[in-house]
Amino acid sequence: MMMNKLTVYLCKIQRRQQKWPWLRSCYFGLRKTAPLLLIGILLQCLALSFFQPHGFFNVIYHLEDQKWLSEANMIVHSLSCIVFSMTLLLLCVAVAWYRGHLFAKRESIPSMVTALFLLFLINFRVRRVPADGTGQIILSGRIPFIEVLVIGLISAYFYHWIKNYLRLKSIWSLATATVFLGVVLKGARHLLNLGLFSNFSGTAFAEISSLLGDDQHQVVTIIMREIGRNLFIWCGFISPDQVLIAHTDSDLSRANLSAALIKDNLEGLPHPLNIYSLSDSFAVLGGYGQLLALILLFLLFSSRRRWRRRAWRNLVPVFLNINSGFLAEIPVFFNVVLLIPFVFVPVISILLGAFAIDFGLIPPSVYQVPLNTPTFLNAFMGTNGHWSALIFTIIILLISMALYYPFFKALDTPTAYLEQKRGTKNEK
Repeated sequence: MMMNKLTVYLCKIQRRQQKWPWLRSCYFGLRKTAPLLLIGILLQCLALSFFQPHGFFNVIYHLEDQKWLSEANMIVHSLSCIVFSMTLLLLCVAVAWYRGHLFAKRESIPSMVTALFLLFLINFRVRRVPADGTGQIILSGRIPFIEVLVIGLISAYFYHWIKNYLRLKSIWSLATATVFLGVVLKGARHLLNLGLFSNFSGTAFAEISSLLGDDQHQVVTIIMREIGRNLFIWCGFISPDQVLIAHTDSDLSRANLSAALIKDNLEGLPHPLNIYSLSDSFAVLGGYGQLLALILLFLLFSSRRRWRRRAWRNLVPVFLNINSGFLAEIPVFFNVVLLIPFVFVPVISILLGAFAIDFGLIPPSVYQVPLNTPTFLNAFMGTNGHWSALIFTIIILLISMALYYPFFKALDTPTAYLEQKRGTKNEK
């Protein structure tokens, strides 16, 4: 009974947020560009897992002696960057077009052109030593989703405002106003040194950790870091090419590794509870937000074919910890229904992992794992093959699926579920 009430409440929230014009525009753009984004992510998975010297499949199949891998890695990486750039460009344009279309059909094309101009202007760089030109457009996969979404929305609102309130009709006056807006945004970007949110996608996570203190072996600090990181991800501060990397090179991890090599076992380590043994081992199954649990729910229990198709398409990248495509296809960004599980399911996983390690049920992860190792194998491989760690990881995954389940139900059949409940109440 309690589960049904929670699901009905979440369904109402889902329906309410679907009426927000700005959110509808963002979701329209994300879903339209998701297939192209998936191509870039698959290319990235291929490069990281097979062609990188320390990639997961490269290590498993002993491909390090293949001389052609470096050239293949460069080609595939370049292709993925091109695809990511095209994805971000089309995303910005699609968001502006749809938001303008919601204002009025005649505003869709001008809003799209405005967004295109602003995106290029904001990402334009002047070369200090010009060789074959005076400037270049930098539009790579390292720009976070939030930046292009905001530019697309600003473009549509800006054109609607100057057209209907300032009554600017001349093409030159419109162009001048757009250039002025672009200069303001670019100046704010330069002054704040935030790249209009772009630097948040990478280095800000490390800065959050340093602000919380250097004692990352403290469980509370690790939890605060995890909450902060997932909140940033939920707000769109993640780029298409962002890769989840285990913290095996931290001081605490190195101290644990040295002690394990000297003792030849995993008992009595100096820092058993650290970011690698907790967050990297149990809180990022399938990437940020424990999304392997959610994608398995869609595959196993979804009543909608389109959800199952989206889950199947993103299964391999999520398996390899690259979940930006699935984040965009659900979408998770600004999704109020998924905010609680996306932020707090990893926290519960960290607490369970700390409990298991502290009471000696499983050993802590110590050994370095290959790049792009599936995160549900991190604890198993990080403990040099302790089966208890693998079994505990599976238990964590099942618990995560159970915690995600009511929120998954709200996403799966919101309208039909509410209508069914209303019909039942009317009959009574």
